[in-house]
Amino acid sequence: MVEKRDLDKAGSNLFQQLKSDSALPELYSAERIPPMFEDSTHQLWRCETADGEMILKCCHRATVEQSPIWQMMQQLFDVSLPDDLARFHDIQAMLENQGVLAIPELIACGVESDDSAAFVLSRVVEGEAIQKKHITDAVVTQFAQQIATLHLKQQTTWGKLFQADKVAEDWPAMLLKTLLRHSRKLRIGEPWLYKVMTQLEQVTPRYFVPIMIDNRWDQYLVNNDKITALVDLDAFVMGPPELELVLLEYQLNAHQAAIFAEEYQKYLPLPDLASQRLTYRLLLFLMNAMGEDNLDRWMKAASHW
Repeated sequence: MVEKRDLDKAGSNLFQQLKSDSALPELYSAERIPPMFEDSTHQLWRCETADGEMILKCCHRATVEQSPIWQMMQQLFDVSLPDDLARFHDIQAMLENQGVLAIPELIACGVESDDSAAFVLSRVVEGEAIQKKHITDAVVTQFAQQIATLHLKQQTTWGKLFQADKVAEDWPAMLLKTLLRHSRKLRIGEPWLYKVMTQLEQVTPRYFVPIMIDNRWDQYLVNNDKITALVDLDAFVMGPPELELVLLEYQLNAHQAAIFAEEYQKYLPLPDLASQRLTYRLLLFLMNAMGEDNLDRWMKAASHW
């Protein structure tokens, strides 16, 4: 387990590096932002600089390597977060051109070194993280517009967002390999693994789109009944739209799901999830995508589409 003092030391070293970098605004002070979840893989700092308020995100390799979602992201999509943060300019550029929501201005990013963590430094965006009280019909509509717009950016290869070079024919085999490996770790077997295996041959995506594997409401900011920004871009990949839609079913009640579907279908048809839902639900459970630890409850959750 990575000790907190080791992560704080990495953060301190990074601050010294930023202070000495003449290409960056002078750093006056930084306040640690408490993590929202126990298994958070990042440290967040709110920084006062000569060029205004900024958010510094630090990512320590040892912490990422202990995370189920990032273990599986590396196996399935070839994503290595500490290494890929150095390419954050590419990720940011793609999403700025393809989505409808604002994303924070990227000031700098860097790969992990011997004495500091990988990092992203972005300008602060106004708004607060979306909670249940913020999820109005207008917010759901705007959310659907963002997802549908990204789902229109279709291609026949998958993988990293900025380097999607895996062919569609390889998806079922890689998905099977990932499911079996991580199901063994958690000793998942009958009945769910068998049900997924019988369904897996039908999981053959026709195209792949930008999707967010950890797409949750807290990744967005809201102000005055409007989503102001998407602030966490780490877990974007080129993947099947059905996978993201299965994840979103867990976050919308029946009323919200109906609003989402109506708006989404103004852009493109909703895919049929019936033959793929269990497979992607098991994948997301193994990733610990929403923190659920009861497999039966997760697999039996209400479906909306």
